[in-house]
Amino acid sequence: MLLLHATGFHGRCWDSIARQLDDIHIFAVDVRFHGGSDRHGQVDWPLMASDIEQLLEQLDLDRLLAVGHSMGGYLAAHTAANQLARFKQLVLIDPVIFPLDEYQKFVQSPEPTNPADSPVSRRKNRWQSSAEMYQRFRDRAPFDTWQDQVLRDYCEYALRAVPDESTLQLACDPLHEAAVYLNHKGNEAIHELLPKLNVPITVLRARYKPGIRLDFSTSPTWPGLADALPQARDIYLPNHSHFIPMEAPELVADIIQQAIDEDWRSVNGDEPEGNAKT
Repeated sequence: MLLLHATGFHGRCWDSIARQLDDIHIFAVDVRFHGGSDRHGQVDWPLMASDIEQLLEQLDLDRLLAVGHSMGGYLAAHTAANQLARFKQLVLIDPVIFPLDEYQKFVQSPEPTNPADSPVSRRKNRWQSSAEMYQRFRDRAPFDTWQDQVLRDYCEYALRAVPDESTLQLACDPLHEAAVYLNHKGNEAIHELLPKLNVPITVLRARYKPGIRLDFSTSPTWPGLADALPQARDIYLPNHSHFIPMEAPELVADIIQQAIDEDWRSVNGDEPEGNAKT
């Protein structure tokens, strides 16, 4: 299983979900500019997708179930469209795949295009410890809706030591995070790739709100996404925010397990005993 995280996060945000899935070989990736991965180059979504493609080639992975949240959902779809033979199924959790006309609106938007002008770039970036970060976030939106262990996992691995600095800093630098949010130029090409994704796909999405903005209480996902895919089901979760895996890891784990079991049945023609093995 390949797990791809959202903008500003890291692979260990999946821990609460991974703990519920036994006997599965999991690759939880830190996307470029995030976690322990390199931070060189210009922020570019197709470049980050290319990184994932190269990773799959280097490790020669196949029969993959890919699970992507937000930016990770876009990257999972983009990568699978270009390397479909490696994939068995996708679970896309509130993926950043906008309606086609929204991309043009984004280009024409008066909102800042320079990452330094974005409020995201001004996130607190000096911390004494992950415990300090946890205490600061636990009662603040949007983190106050997360399950406690998920927030602890996020904070535990969100910081890095910087040479000649006495404090820790965010592993995903706020300027890089802001650049990821702002750089959607060319991402509308994902609509050309959707018909190629001829594998079973589950789309989870929160309540949609038109317009591209940093409003994490709602979903950026095109409501017509599942209908545009050859084999997809749509699971609508209007009572959740964009942070579905953080608010409901048990639900996400159950849906992933269903996908694993369905793959087991398609291969073996019977019911799996306990948790499916891959």
